[in-house]
Amino acid sequence: MGTPIIISHIELVDNGFGRLKPVIAGKKITVHEIAAMVAIGRSSVEWVVENFDLTPAQIHAALSYYYDHQEQIDREIREADEYVRQHAIDAQVHLAEMRARKKSG
Repeated sequence: MGTPIIISHIELVDNGFGRLKPVIAGKKITVHEIAAMVAIGRSSVEWVVENFDLTPAQIHAALSYYYDHQEQIDREIREADEYVRQHAIDAQVHLAEMRARKKSG
C-alpha cells in the first residue's frame, strides 16, 4: 500500500469569524472562489491562470480540495450568495425609504 500525499498549495486560514477557510497558499484567493469560477462556473483553468497570477497546479489543488469537501463548500457558497442577496435587498429598501422621506420632507 502506498503512502498518501497531502495536497500542496492549500492552507487553512482564519476567516475572521473563528472558522478556517481553505485558500491558495500565500494568496488571498479561496478554494470557494476557484470552485465558483471553474467547477461551478464557466471559466477555464487557463483563464484563471492568466487573470489571477496562479499556476495550473494551484488551481488543480484547489479543485481537488473542493471535490473532497464539495457538499460543505457548495453549502457555504449558497449561504454567502444568499447573504449578499439579502443585504442587497435590504440596501434597496433602505434607499427607497430615504428617497420617500426626502420627497415628503
